[in-house]
Formats: sequence, C-alpha cells, structure tokens
Amino acid sequence: MERLSEIEECILINAREMSSLWSVLADWTGSEDEETWVEFEPVFASVMESWVEREYLEIYEGEEWPAHEAGRLVPVSEVHDMLANHESWMYSDSPTRVISLLPGVNVGDVLLRLRGNSEPS
Repeated sequence: MERLSEIEECILINAREMSSLWSVLADWTGSEDEETWVEFEPVFASVMESWVEREYLEIYEGEEWPAHEAGRLVPVSEVHDMLANHESWMYSDSPTRVISLLPGVNVGDVLLRLRGNSEPS
C-alpha cells in the first residue's frame, strides 16, 4: 500500500478538523480567491468520492456548521452529484447550506498509509 498523496493528506486533515468543504480548497491553494479553487474541484471530488465509498470519509449537509450535529449524512448515492456541483465548494458569509467533512469508520486504513505501513491490521 502506498503512502498518502498530498491531496489525501489535505482531505484527512480537514476531515479530522470537521472542516467545511470549501475550506479544503482554501487550505490546498493557500488562497481565499474562489477562482483559484475551481481547477482543483474535480481532483478533490474524485478522491473524496472514492474515500466515501471506502468509508474513509463522511460528508454531512446541514443548515449550519458543523453539519454533522444537526444535518444529515450524505448518502453515497448523492456524493458524486454534490461534489460535481461547483456551488457545493463555494464559501458564503451567511450560508443556508453547509457541507462538512468527518473521518469515516474505516479511517484507520488511511492512518496506516500516513504512517507508511504497508498493510492494514
């Protein structure tokens, strides 16, 4: 098993911080300019979708941050469309919809890769 990519590490850190979806791209680019984020949306969406399928990551949607407290867990069947929607990645000063991340139940497999271990235990 290979080590985590820098994109995967960014996702993991943001999930552990219960970050909003938009903040992943802000962290990655080091910029608050949403135009800078756009090119990275598909790359992060692809990894996140894969991680949700493997239960490394959970995505929640709610009316306020943190979405996992009063919102809903986004079903795997809806993740692709949500992440493919540019508006899902946008910041808002007064959001009516918040998307936030949490580590999934199988995040231990990812942590092993972070440490460089070759096999999950």
